[in-house]
Amino acid sequence: MHASAKLFLLTALVAAPNALLAQGNPDWLVDTLYGSGKINTVIAVVAVILLGLAFWLYRLDRRIARMENHHRP
Repeated sequence: MHASAKLFLLTALVAAPNALLAQGNPDWLVDTLYGSGKINTVIAVVAVILLGLAFWLYRLDRRIARMENHHRP
């Protein structure tokens, strides 16, 4: 597993419990987004951004690995 994949997995595992335990009174932002139906748009935009970043890191890692292998004596 490449270093960027390990970092992404570690970040996801560290953030997951915090998201699951974050309960309490809903604030105005949650009420506004759920009430107007825009929460799905926000989730879709965040998902696209995260997938784009993951894909970019994957490609960058492959390019760096290819360069390291190419320049190895």
